[in-house]
Order: sequence, then structure tokens, then C-alpha cells
Amino acid sequence: MLVKEIVDGELRKDILPIEDIVKPSQCGDENGTERCDEPSKVVSEQTSSEPENAEEIDDEEEFIQCLEKEEEENKKNMSGKALAQDKEEAPTLLRAALKKGECAEQSPKAKRQKTEEGTDENVIEEPTAVNARENQLDFLLSKASEYSNFIATDLEELQQAKAKEAEQTLKKKKRKGGDVNVGSTAIFTQPKNLGKGCVLKDYQLEGVRWIVSLYENGVSGILADEMGLGKTIQVISVIAHLRTMKVPGPFLIVVPLATLPNWIREFKKWLPSQPLCRYHGNDRHLLWKGKINPRQRKSPTFPIIITSYEISIRDKSKLQKLGEITLLVVDEGHRLKNHRCTLISSLKQIQASNRLLLSGTPIQNNLDELWSLLNFVNPAIFDDLSVFQSWFGFRDIDFRSKKNYTSQEQILLEQRNNNTISKLHDILRPFLLRRVKRDVLKDLPPKRELVVYASMSKLQSGYHSCIEEETLKETLKSTGIENVKNVSEINKQMNHRKNCNHPFLFGEPLDPTTGLYYGSAFPELLVRASGKFALLDRMLLRLYKDNHQVLIFSQMTQLLNVIEDYLNWRQWKFCRIDGSTQVDERQRQMDVFNNQKTDNVADDDRFFVFLLSTRAGGLGINLATADTCIIFDSDWNPHQDSQAMDRCHRIGQTRPVAVYRLLVIGSVDIEMMEKQISKKKLERMAIVGGDFRKAGLRSRGNFDNQTLKCLLTDDIKDLQTKGLTDNGAVIQIDDQEFDAIMDRSNLFKEGDDALPKEGKMYDIIDSVQEGLLGAIEG
Repeated sequence: MLVKEIVDGELRKDILPIEDIVKPSQCGDENGTERCDEPSKVVSEQTSSEPENAEEIDDEEEFIQCLEKEEEENKKNMSGKALAQDKEEAPTLLRAALKKGECAEQSPKAKRQKTEEGTDENVIEEPTAVNARENQLDFLLSKASEYSNFIATDLEELQQAKAKEAEQTLKKKKRKGGDVNVGSTAIFTQPKNLGKGCVLKDYQLEGVRWIVSLYENGVSGILADEMGLGKTIQVISVIAHLRTMKVPGPFLIVVPLATLPNWIREFKKWLPSQPLCRYHGNDRHLLWKGKINPRQRKSPTFPIIITSYEISIRDKSKLQKLGEITLLVVDEGHRLKNHRCTLISSLKQIQASNRLLLSGTPIQNNLDELWSLLNFVNPAIFDDLSVFQSWFGFRDIDFRSKKNYTSQEQILLEQRNNNTISKLHDILRPFLLRRVKRDVLKDLPPKRELVVYASMSKLQSGYHSCIEEETLKETLKSTGIENVKNVSEINKQMNHRKNCNHPFLFGEPLDPTTGLYYGSAFPELLVRASGKFALLDRMLLRLYKDNHQVLIFSQMTQLLNVIEDYLNWRQWKFCRIDGSTQVDERQRQMDVFNNQKTDNVADDDRFFVFLLSTRAGGLGINLATADTCIIFDSDWNPHQDSQAMDRCHRIGQTRPVAVYRLLVIGSVDIEMMEKQISKKKLERMAIVGGDFRKAGLRSRGNFDNQTLKCLLTDDIKDLQTKGLTDNGAVIQIDDQEFDAIMDRSNLFKEGDDALPKEGKMYDIIDSVQEGLLGAIEG
């Protein structure tokens, strides 16, 4: 069916009455309240110079990407000889070990065989690549075991000392007849110079002690606590402790620009006695003559320096003048996942005796990225990517859309024959600490994540066919949509993604009767034109009635414009953050949203919705007032969506949190979800299975093949057939199922009364995680 026929036949008021298209019970007010008669912002925005991938990035990220493109071009222009000179013949660590005699030069098979007559060159077997990588792996394992032992021993001795101290305190209190409660069971005492009223939780005290232990032993690491567990204040407490021990600076903290205000705020709250320097802005050159004069860098009054990624790149030569940094901290450390990126190369040039990465998502796409982080913190230990890849080259687990994917059976075979996954865990153990909210925040309300399926509208189905047949541009032009020249048919996948979200992202047709865009003339059509919008509208009406506050995340700023028009039509108040929002304006909007009172439904004038672009809204955002998160369109990277959810499911949340992820049946959405599931399997295998909750040792059970098999379980079964009947027909979510997933009292039930994890048009996916954790615990 031609799209023009759909527009003329389905959307034209004079052919099909609007009341037949949108029933009041489905779309809200019976009086048919309309938006203002101004043209929708969607069309004007669609002609902007937004990247073809349509995914939101902030100015800082754009700056870094531009630099990286320049570097790539420069590398292409280099001769092959020059590039070859950059490659070392053997890993630095292994060469040093061979020289010291710390590991065998070659396997027994490779040793030169000698006869009584002398060396026979014909029977010499030179070391093979396999021998070399086995040597390197064995040496990595021995070093990792050594580090794990001293870290675990250090913490055990400290815990014993604390237990002895607690026992003595208990005896004294008993003798005096006082309260016998000795308080915290943490293994580390909170630094005394922290701000008044600032109290670390026990797991945070353990994290501080672990970082201090690394520092004292000259090793660097990655604090990989799940998002929302206070990595920032653990770092502040480490610096507070080092200051009490008279350790001189300088201390340098490099963070994304979006999180800079939050770091400043937390330092002023938690460590107000320590001088602080916000190294950012056009007047930073003045700081070198005064506040951060390098000659004063060892002075106890020398400030802690906090700067952004961009400034650390621009001013790397100036920062080098500070000499060796005592502790270099990089927030959102997964941004260093590409070992060739501009940011990591700039930060490597800043000398530091200790480095600490903070990342709630140490693995995002593949294990090469994890190696990049390890290489940054401990370059002398992790200096050969090829060896790491030869052992741990798992990619695209069970993602059969890729040719060279790794199957579950391959991984299980590797573990059974070589203990490969266990060796990976052992190598990571001393350098990685990760706690999750489920384990340490017992008072945090639960979170439940659901995938809810929608069908395409007739308009979307028509566009889908046009995209496949490469006639989209021609059809849009015949429909009278403006600026069709800006529509590209090269990237089919991106066009399918846009169409799944809302067909008006390609442009909005004009109504010949009124001269207005259809979305302005008939606001209900914003809803009817997209299956996801029809589902979103139904959900928001229910959420508003039940007095919730909602975060809506999307990859595309254009789509946020459409949702904004929709919210204006509904006359709901909202806030918005995307890549163009200034840092100070971000904080103002967060403050406005978080100050809402939702107890009294009468005369409700609250800010109901917060619109956020996924990439720009995932950092430095605390919106714990909201108890509902809607992922309108998923990211290829599951951790971007996880960050989005954790904007509301974090310390400070007082209500159970529901997360709804919208997917269109039989579309590119399903492929993206399959990719997410593949990446989640990799993370579970490498990180969850490694059990890095305690420093230097496992805290629960042994890792076996059954545990590994559980970790590789699909999050959703039969994803390709969801929402389809046996003969392939698309179905809609019915009222009974819709009420079941929207009723909070029903959604969070446990035991026999719990909501089934699989429905006709929904799946609960966090119940799988609970089963996996239970399997590991056993």
C-alpha cells in the first residue's frame, strides 16, 4: 500500500472522521483538546545537521570524536614501515620476566635438543606462538595470584584487628554496664576529616580500604561498583584518608563535563576542609600563576584538581608540569574502552604513581575493551592485547546475525578443557572490585524491568515496505512532505529505527484543508501514527492517574521533539535534557523535578515527565523522585540503558521502580534487543561469574560449568516470535494484560501470586537475573 494512500485514506479528516480514528477511551479527553495551531517542531528539526546515526552525543563527546577522526586520518597517511616500528616483538612484561628468570623461556617441546656431537640444527624446534602466549598467560596468572593474596591478607589482618578492637570495646562496656552494641562491622575506620554528618556505609568503607591497599602496594585498579552506589564519595574518602596520613598531592580527577558540578558539590559536602580547584573555563591559564602553581604541588594546601575530558586533552602538556600525580582518578572510565582513543593516549602521558578508574560498566561490547582499561591502570602487567585476545576472544555470544559469533557451546567447551573463564576471573580479581545494589543496599526498593511489545501502525507498515524497496524518498515527495532532499535511503537500518519510533521523523505531511501539519491540526494523529506512541499514550494516562513520575529515554532528539509536542497537547508539565542542554541548566531542571510533591492528587500541577536523550542523560543525573522509567527505543549497548534506569533506581529512592522497554514486533527493535542480550551474556560470564564483591577472593561458592551455563541463559525466550500468532498475525496487548503490568501492587508480588514472567505481549527480564545470582550463590 502506498503511503500516500494511507495518509489520504487514514489521516485525512474529510475522508475519515477523526472520531473514527481515535476513540476517546483510547486517547484521553472526550472534548478532544488540541495543541496550539503552530506547526510541529518535528519538521523544522528534521532538516538540521544531525548525524545520520541520529544518536544523541554531547559537545564534549563530539570534540573527542573529531580529534579521533583526525588521528585516524594521520595514521592512514603513515607508511607501513613507520607503523611496524611501533610494534614490539614481544611483550615488555614477558621480556623482563625472561631476563630475570621468573618464567620459562619456552616449553619443553621447544628446547633445543643436543646430541653427543653437538647441536643438531635439524631437530631444533623454535618457540611457537602458542608457547609464547601460554608463557604470558601463566605469568599473568602468577602475578594476579600474588596480588590477590597480599590484598586479601591485608584486608583479613585489618578485619582481625577490628574484631579484636570491637571485642575489647564490648568487654569495657559490659564492665561499665553500658550499651553493648559496638556499632559498625566494617573493616575500615572512616577518615576523621570528612564533613560533619557524612557517614560512609560499610561496603563503601571496604571499597575505600581496597583502594588504599592498592595504593600502598603500588598497584592500580578499577572500582566497578554498580551505578548509584557512591563511587564518588569513596574516592573522596580515599583522598581524605591519604591527607590524614600526610600523603602529599597532587591529586587529579578527570570526569565527563556533565558530572563536573556533582563532583564539586560532593567534595564541598564530604571534604570541605580540603582546597579544591575546578580546572575548567576560559580563565584557567590564570590558575597556574596562583592556585595551582606547580612549585607548590607538594604543599598540604595545594588543591585537588578536577577537570573534564576535553580540558585534559587540550591541556595535557600543562598538566604534565605538575610532575608525577599521586592519584589520577578517571570517572566513567569505560570511556577509555578503545585503547587507541585520544582521551586514553592523552591521559597516559600524564605521569601518575597510582591510577584509579571508576566504571559501573567495565564491559560494554567485548573483552578487548576490558583489556584497554586494565592496560591504562597497569600498563606493565597488561601490555599485550594480542595475547589477551588469543585466550579471551569471545565475541557476539549466540548473536547469530554475525558470521563470527561465539556460541554457548564453544565457551562451555573452553571452560571444560582449559578453565579459560576461570583464568580470566583470576587475572581480573586483584584489580577489580564490583558490588551491586541487590547485595549491599538492603533497604533500596526493588526494581522490575519489563519488555512491552507494540505493533506497527498502518502508516509505519507502509513506510517499512518503502524502506525495503528503496522508494521512501519518492513516496514522501509524492505525499507533499517538505525537505525530502534531506532524507537518505543509504542506511536502511537507521531508517527502520526512525520508522519504528515515529514516521513523522521523516517529515510531517500538511493538511490541505487547514494548511497546518497533521500533528497540529489533529494532535491525536501523533498517537495513531505510531504503534509505540499508542502504547506510550495508554501507559502515561494510567501512570498520571496513579500519581507516578516518569522518565522517558530516547536515542533521538528528533523523537524527543515529537514527544514534547504530544505532552503539550496533553497539557502535562515536563522537563528535558539532551546533548545541547548546558550543565547549569541540567542541574536547575533536576532540582525542579526532584522538588515535586506527589502525595496530593487534588489540583495536581506537578512536573509529570522528564525527557532525556539516553547518551546525554545517563551521566551525573539523579532523579530519584521518579519511580517509573520508559526506554522508548533501546541502545545497541545495554549499559547505556542500564545507566538510564539507574537515574531513578539509586540511593534516595523510596518507592519500587518499574522500567518499561518498548519494542516493535518484527522490527529492527528485536535485532537490537538480541544484540543487547548477547552483550549481557558476555558481562555476566566475565564479571558476574567472577564474583568480585570481595577484594582478592570469591565470596560465594565455586565457579563451575553449571554456573556458567546459567550465566549464558537467554534473557528472553523466542524473541522473534513475540506478539505473533501461530500463523504469523500480529496481536495487540489486551486490557487484562495491560492492567496486570501497570498495577504496581500486582507487579511487585512474589511467590505463587507473582506476575508470570512471560505474557503474550510482555516479558519480565529481571527475574532471570535473580535466578542467575541464586545459581552463583549456591
